[in-house]
Amino acid sequence: MNAAPPRFLGLTSAQAVIFVIAVATAFRFFYCVWLPLLPDEAYYFQWSRHLDASYYSKGPAVAYTIAAGTALWGGNNFGIRFFAVLLSAGTAWQIFLLARRWYDETTGLLAVLITGVVPIYAVGAVVMTIDPLSAFFWIWAANHFSCAVQEDRLGDWILAGFAIGSGFLAKYLNALELVTFLLFLLLVPDRRGLLLRRGFWLMLVVAVFCTTPVWWWNLRNGWVSAVQLENRGRLNEPFGLHFSTFLNFLDLQALVISPLLFLTLLATATGLLARRLGGRSTTENEGDLLLLLLFLPVFLFYAVLAWHLQGEPNWPAISYLGLIIVLASYWRRILASRAARLFVAAAFVMAWIQTVLMHDPELLHLPQKLDPMSRFVGWSQIADRLDQLQQEQQADVLIADAYKEAAIFSFHLPNHKFIYVLRHYPPANQYDFWPGYGAMTHPPHCALWITGEATTKALQGEFNTITPIEHMVVSFRGRPFRQYTVYRCENK
Repeated sequence: MNAAPPRFLGLTSAQAVIFVIAVATAFRFFYCVWLPLLPDEAYYFQWSRHLDASYYSKGPAVAYTIAAGTALWGGNNFGIRFFAVLLSAGTAWQIFLLARRWYDETTGLLAVLITGVVPIYAVGAVVMTIDPLSAFFWIWAANHFSCAVQEDRLGDWILAGFAIGSGFLAKYLNALELVTFLLFLLLVPDRRGLLLRRGFWLMLVVAVFCTTPVWWWNLRNGWVSAVQLENRGRLNEPFGLHFSTFLNFLDLQALVISPLLFLTLLATATGLLARRLGGRSTTENEGDLLLLLLFLPVFLFYAVLAWHLQGEPNWPAISYLGLIIVLASYWRRILASRAARLFVAAAFVMAWIQTVLMHDPELLHLPQKLDPMSRFVGWSQIADRLDQLQQEQQADVLIADAYKEAAIFSFHLPNHKFIYVLRHYPPANQYDFWPGYGAMTHPPHCALWITGEATTKALQGEFNTITPIEHMVVSFRGRPFRQYTVYRCENK
């Protein structure tokens, strides 16, 4: 007789996963209201108020997702972040399903628990950027591809293609999943025949079809997204090797994943890869290879790029999702050992403490510039004062230097009043594709310009007089942190 599957506090593994996800989701709905909005989120909120087929730096998925949330709950923190929280819950459930398909339910529960204490996933679950969408569609596509490989149902191939294409509309990186799936089918002899079946080709067709809004919009706008990616990755410059930026990449990954978990994940991937390159099968479970391939292309791409430029900690975040499942399967097998249990407990506790502290960094008393809460400071106070000044000065419009400032100030103004941004040629952000104040039916007689620059050169050719009227200083941790000057710009 087969042994009965383990139960946890009287619950099956699936029931325990549902309970964990439900508790985490309830907390995240509360936390997303308390946590002030980030400038990036405010910027995407502006996109949702100007819906289009695509945008300067990203596809349209984040804009339409925010538009749906704000249509349900209004233009507030909860409305903007509503689907970020739901998508994170969906991602956790998809991780469980994928782990159960290739291993067992207990592995799925352990994978969900690991993911839940990874700092970047736990905090990112309440922030409405492209990442919750990218992660959900990444793991959902992997699930349907796994079903298609094992059962060769046409519907799974189609849904896998739809998930890849939808993920691309959030983050272009999701297209790499097609490379992962192709490599898997090539490397597993018993699965190569699927490359000649209609399901695989239907997956490709559906994935490409879903991406057409991005190509159509770029065709009409001079392929600016490709230019933006080239500039952001500094691919138009000679490829330089900078060991310091690579070390910084590894440091950041260890910080946002948690050091013990990060090292263990790298060791897991290295062990799997070494056995594969050594000609030995990793295990009888081909899921190990698929989940390894979900990690390698993304992580190696950013690891190589990190030699060339300073990266962002969230760039390779989706790559770890599949590898966490492999790690959970290993831990599931070694938990009988006391030493292994102590190590797993230490890794969990360290990651959990980091996650708790990242939810409330004030407990750490970090230096001003290192405190993550500095990204939230002062925006609402400045916006309130800007609104007062606009009424006092009877200004027609508000102008900001940069798109993030314009977006976050606008979010905090009554009715999310639009703030214009200085124009760039060629375009440098999405505001450059929207009508500027110069395109108004009646050009502004008086404008208020908020700037962090010490010179007024940027607007000298557009207004007759530019007069400073107020200097704003935002303090954080008892010291000046953010400073702006407001100018009255007037055409007589």
